[in-house]
Amino acid sequence: MGFLAGAFAVVGAVGASIPLIIHLLNRERARRLVFSTVRFIQMSHQTNVQRHKLKRLLLLLMRILMLLLLGFAFSRPFFAENPETAPALGGVRNAVIILDTSYSMQYADVFADAKKEAIKRLDSLESADAVALILSADKARQVLPIDSEHSHIRSAIENAEITNYTTDYLDAFQTADQILKTVSVGQKQIFLVADLQKSGWENFLETDRLSPDVDIEFIDVSAEQQNNRAVTAINAPPVVLLDQKDTELVARIHNYSTERVENLPVSLFIDNDKVETMQLDIEPNDSSDAAFRIKIDLQTEAAHTGRVEIESDALDIDNVRYFTVQSMKSIKVHCVNGERKRNDIDDETFFLTRALVDVGDEGVPIDYTESTSIPSTDAMQRYDVLILANVGKIGATEAENLKAYVNAGGGLILTMGDQVDSGVYQQQLGQQHPGGTEASLLPCTLMQAVGDPIGKQEFQVIANVEYRHPIFTPFSNPNHGDFAKGRFFRYYQSTPTSDATVIAVFDDGNPAVVEKVYGDGRVLCYTSTIDREWNDLPIHGVYLPFLHETMKYLALKQAGKVPDYRVGDGVNYSGAKESAGKEVAVFDPDRKETRVTLNEQGNLFYEDTKNPGIYSVHQSGEQRHYFVINVDTVESDLSPRNPEELTSMLVGTTETDRTPTELTPEVVKKYKEDVERNQSLSTYLLLAVFALAIGEMFLANRV
Repeated sequence: MGFLAGAFAVVGAVGASIPLIIHLLNRERARRLVFSTVRFIQMSHQTNVQRHKLKRLLLLLMRILMLLLLGFAFSRPFFAENPETAPALGGVRNAVIILDTSYSMQYADVFADAKKEAIKRLDSLESADAVALILSADKARQVLPIDSEHSHIRSAIENAEITNYTTDYLDAFQTADQILKTVSVGQKQIFLVADLQKSGWENFLETDRLSPDVDIEFIDVSAEQQNNRAVTAINAPPVVLLDQKDTELVARIHNYSTERVENLPVSLFIDNDKVETMQLDIEPNDSSDAAFRIKIDLQTEAAHTGRVEIESDALDIDNVRYFTVQSMKSIKVHCVNGERKRNDIDDETFFLTRALVDVGDEGVPIDYTESTSIPSTDAMQRYDVLILANVGKIGATEAENLKAYVNAGGGLILTMGDQVDSGVYQQQLGQQHPGGTEASLLPCTLMQAVGDPIGKQEFQVIANVEYRHPIFTPFSNPNHGDFAKGRFFRYYQSTPTSDATVIAVFDDGNPAVVEKVYGDGRVLCYTSTIDREWNDLPIHGVYLPFLHETMKYLALKQAGKVPDYRVGDGVNYSGAKESAGKEVAVFDPDRKETRVTLNEQGNLFYEDTKNPGIYSVHQSGEQRHYFVINVDTVESDLSPRNPEELTSMLVGTTETDRTPTELTPEVVKKYKEDVERNQSLSTYLLLAVFALAIGEMFLANRV
């Protein structure tokens, strides 16, 4: 036995002698008086006197014991081994239970089994053992801290709900280790109840080991035979034209099992209507693509929602993937004519207009408008593609409007000519946009125009094009057009910026077409004219399809990729500035409504994306806006890690790795305090003192 305050035990022992001393000092000595008339009474009172003496003796003993126990109680006694020989500094256990709640645990009955195993580990602990609970997915969530009541932990486990997040055990282990670091004495134990999925361990480094005095037990609840299939990706254009017949959507399906899948049904839904179903055969641990034709029968421009589904299996959440698509009747193109002439054939946009408008049903539908000045900011928002054809004058305000237009997702084409002043272009379009990240809207540095468009004795041809680029892909097959037939008598020498791409090159090595991503939009710079003033490309067969492919690319394949939001991601919604301060309603996939007020820029940031599906934003007087949340299919691979390998990774195998806690005076003191607190002997002693005090009062009143 040990005492935290041994002096009180001595005080109690000394105090216990006080009633005895008082008793001895106050004891009266009887004197003998013989009365002949009462000698027969003596025998009748002898029994009462003996009973009275016994009661007084009991009172004396109770008072001595009360003082003795009171002193022991204040001395805080405990029973424990010597800290130097006690295993892990005492018999008390401090445990942290980590319960995996990631969406892979939705497979079959895995999560129900995990709850049972977690409760089994809780029941294996003694009532005096301290325990904490952590629910873990890609981010750990500590539910109940160390020293919580076991009944509370049990209730939290029983009521735990599975999430749609991925697995990442790192944060959970770091949290558990920090919890156990606050405990100085006692055994330290971590129980991980999980499917031990491989993807959950990818963020661990060699240095991410547990403290040397922490033990770990892995409870693997993964299914023995894991057969899972998932829709891992969808490649869909963000915008489609209603008259297009060849718009394609490709869905990738992965087979995460060791068995071949045959005739797996894959279905495409648009606006909740089934469009088409096809069947796939997929080899074990391999992928296959399902290609669908997007068919939208509506004749109005609108946003549409869709999904691709596969046949149900033991893990349903990754069997569907969502997308949105915007339908358009036509591509809205506006051209700023920098050199309008009375003679139509000499007009800068003569050939451009014929190629985009006067084509009947052969090309994509284009709604073409033209002006001689750069349109206002509000007017720009109505156009999908803006063309500056040999425009010489660009003011500072117009330049900022152009940058904002492209940054927001617009497509811009710059064509050169004799009206262009390269210095003005560099000065106005080469400055940093306040809200953007690009250093220049121009995809190239314009140097000087070279060549003789009048004599036409020398010329360059387009010697090389990037056929992998969407604009030039249709020309990659033989007899589909030859750009080398066009002769270029004059063009601007230029150097592409570091963040631009040259997609067509003259035979002297100078760029012919340069592309650059700017914010959510794209800029194309055509270093010669769009008409016949500097080249004869407009009279060749590739001119018309080249322009149409360019318009489709800029309008339908916008630079900013369709946001690939995953469960848990925050979503930025950009509204109009005039909507600032207004309230919008956001509906989640379960049609639960959340009211949000737009900020001073008319935007909002929405974070409650815990479920996959289609979310919609509703604002009075505005078109409904959709955004898509999908699960991260890295979680679909259910392959587990080996527990022995994980033990070696987290706790090490050498004696150095497992060095016990150093027995400093502070640690020994904390050890004694924790043992005494857990045993609570002082409490029981005080209860005994209280019981004796009650008994003493009762007995004293009867003496």
